[in-house]
Amino acid sequence: MNPDVCSVTKTYASLRPPMQTMLYTPEVPASGTGILILHSDSDYLNFRPAHELAKRGYFVLCANVAGSVKPLEEKLLDVKRAYAYFREAAPIDKLLLLGHSGGATLMSAYQSVAENGCAVFQGEEKLYRLPDIGVLPPADGVLLFDSNWGNGSMTLLSLDPAVEDEASGQKLTPAYDVCDPKVGYDPSGSQYAGEFIQRYMQAQRARMARLIALAQERLNAIEAGKGAYLDDEPFVIPGGQQFAPCNKLFPQDTHLLAHTKRAWPLLHGDGTVTTEVVRSLRRPMPAREMTPYFRRAANVTTVRTFLSGSAVLGSENYGMDESGIYGIEYDSSYCCTPGNVRHISVPTLVMGLTAGYEYLASEQIYENLGSQDKTLAFAEGINHPFQVPRELETYPGQFGDPIKVMFDYVKNWIDCRF
Repeated sequence: MNPDVCSVTKTYASLRPPMQTMLYTPEVPASGTGILILHSDSDYLNFRPAHELAKRGYFVLCANVAGSVKPLEEKLLDVKRAYAYFREAAPIDKLLLLGHSGGATLMSAYQSVAENGCAVFQGEEKLYRLPDIGVLPPADGVLLFDSNWGNGSMTLLSLDPAVEDEASGQKLTPAYDVCDPKVGYDPSGSQYAGEFIQRYMQAQRARMARLIALAQERLNAIEAGKGAYLDDEPFVIPGGQQFAPCNKLFPQDTHLLAHTKRAWPLLHGDGTVTTEVVRSLRRPMPAREMTPYFRRAANVTTVRTFLSGSAVLGSENYGMDESGIYGIEYDSSYCCTPGNVRHISVPTLVMGLTAGYEYLASEQIYENLGSQDKTLAFAEGINHPFQVPRELETYPGQFGDPIKVMFDYVKNWIDCRF
């Protein structure tokens, strides 16, 4: 099927209770394969890969979770509802899950429970055990595109360790100022000192541990009927938003997370594929002072939503270098994709996008995958929103159409299995 000439019809529907969906129907279906796409928080109804995949003959359903500030277990049930609707709305016989960015947290957790039951996330090691939410129908395969390290990991990496008082975003310790030139900051491209990176990240780990203890204390009060409310409570985290460049080090310092540990297939814009250590093509982002602003950087969540969807433990070797992030205890939660994928057995395709700052998580996810049929590849010069940044349009090898090359590769992977 030629994706340049195949037309796609989009059909909006609202499920009850309120949940928005967009069904992409190809003019000429290539198969009975359907691809279900949800993110854990964001609006994905007009997600670019949905159109690219539908142009190649697949039915695609994009759905939004019914509420972003909900515990993760309730979002898993949103995926179940979308799954059931998709089966009714389109003539599909195989169903694949697609998780992008934080959506990979949701989809990897869903498939883990669908394959293994709720008990998979009810062990004593979990900070917040998954409640019994019933049986989830499993997908036939999983696609993880430019996943990050999971919503819990990204919250840890985004915490401002300078916060002295959890009730205020203005009481900050100057020693953790990422915008200070004395520690290596440069708006045109930083290079932080190793001592500062270690000290900064260990302070992040300590702050996360304090937040977890506070949230668990409040959860115990709620479940004893002594909380501010019977079901949940507000939980506000100053300087706790996940988005870049909120308190992370690597968006502004491209020496960090600069390349993979091993050689992997790299898709070039001219259609060729090489096997090599894959290097980041991202450009540095300037850091900004965010924490003093409630609307910019405060993570306004709830006790249950934080513990289920944003909390993870770090160990004493928590840190990062040019080829990875270390010391995150992924199995302490079910909101971290590298931990969740240990329990997935169906065919899984993992792809990283080299112009995005989260691309390196794909290597960690692939290495942890439980599936025997697993593939990892990287697409050169594409960023997180599936665009080729203007500054890379003349990068050597970036002729042709990198987006087309990537999704033709995806189609070949799917068709070989389904």
